[in-house]
Amino acid sequence: MTSEVLIRRALLTAGALLALFHVWLFAGQAWNGHLGDPALLLRWLFAGGLVAALVGLRRQGTSIFRGRKAVAIWVLAALLHGPAVARRIDRLGEPALPEFVVTLTQLAAASSLVLTLAWAFGRMSRRRIAAPTPVQIPVTLRLAGVSFVDAFVPFTPRPPPIAAV
Repeated sequence: MTSEVLIRRALLTAGALLALFHVWLFAGQAWNGHLGDPALLLRWLFAGGLVAALVGLRRQGTSIFRGRKAVAIWVLAALLHGPAVARRIDRLGEPALPEFVVTLTQLAAASSLVLTLAWAFGRMSRRRIAAPTPVQIPVTLRLAGVSFVDAFVPFTPRPPPIAAV
């Protein structure tokens, strides 16, 4: 198995586990009667809309991880989790908040550095295609009844265009 297949399977497994967790969370909240809270019910409806938007992107054939629409959907999903994170922080107490902010800042800086380095190495490792040299093809030309045997037509083969990512 190639590493690409292993990575794809790992991502699919992680996505399936994340989806199962959210189904379990929804079922637990429904069973305990917490969905009577209009704010919580509205958040679940909004989450369903985000899932529908991701499915719509996928059906259009676009990536759900790249592009402006996908980034906007993921940012909205992150904002949707804000109240749950705030409740967790309130349970931890006051001293944990500064540590949380410092940890989050360090995580953002490290992630930015890693992504920048990955982008730079990806740009440097792209294979450069050398321009082909022209090939002279001998042809016989007839102009006004006069034959030119030594005429050459320049022909430069061209590779197919690189597909946009």
